[in-house]
Amino acid sequence: MIFPTLLILFGLQYTADGVNARRFSPRAVTPSSKSGLAWPNGPYVDIEQFQSTGKVSWYYSWSPSSFDTDLEFVPMLWGQRQVTEFSTTINRTIFARNVSHILGMNEPELSSQSYMTPQQAADMWKVYIEPLKARSLRLGSPATTSGPRGKIWLTDFLAACAGCSVDFLALHWYGINATEFISYLNDFHQTFSRPIWITEWACHNFHILTMQCSQANVVSFMNETQSFMDRTDWVERYAWFGAMKDLQGVNPHNALMDGYGKITELGRQYIDAGPGGSTSATDDSRTIGITSVRLAVITALLILHF
Repeated sequence: MIFPTLLILFGLQYTADGVNARRFSPRAVTPSSKSGLAWPNGPYVDIEQFQSTGKVSWYYSWSPSSFDTDLEFVPMLWGQRQVTEFSTTINRTIFARNVSHILGMNEPELSSQSYMTPQQAADMWKVYIEPLKARSLRLGSPATTSGPRGKIWLTDFLAACAGCSVDFLALHWYGINATEFISYLNDFHQTFSRPIWITEWACHNFHILTMQCSQANVVSFMNETQSFMDRTDWVERYAWFGAMKDLQGVNPHNALMDGYGKITELGRQYIDAGPGGSTSATDDSRTIGITSVRLAVITALLILHF
């Protein structure tokens, strides 16, 4: 879930890749680097602070717009309002970013999101997404929610898009029970027999807003669900909902960064960094530089002393 007005704002901040963009060379995604970032921040928040461990290997922006970073970019056709941007920039983005995967529409069964019928989504897919298969890209389904209509909508979409190249399923899940999350993924895999990407998930209760996860609950929930996905081969990638300064009504304990854009302890847990310490290459370089100066001063003092 991300509100369309924010997509418009983010789209004004940074655009799809131009001719001067640095060409990206992706690295292989392994069970220890499935983690991604659902990233609406463009280049205006330090993304490098999430890269120090190698756990995070990719990101998406709910759009076809990207920016220069060492992480793999996965473009999305969010919905009808992005058709022009997507169709006019995607070929350039594929070349500039060495794109290997595409994501379909965002929560199409919800009126507050891309909202379209399965047939409308199938028609859009056939025009704008399916042709990209000829470029050897892997194509991800529209991302439905874990609400009661999500599975029904996806079933109807796959029927309407018979013959389409849906290489993996993109799913969203919000709730407070890790066991239910795991059961949900198992059910979708058994039903549709396709690999799965979880492109949004968090410990948040949309049904009883007064019954939310504590910080300790979130830590435990992330640990259990992330560990399951890391060891499950048919879960190819995942991205926690929380890499933003404002979580748009989602339980703030899920935040991977604080209001200033600085990585939180939960963010450090997500990237397997451990508590405290530096997470930025810039910070590490600064620390090394300061340490070197201190050593030089100490050495000079010792020489003078003796």
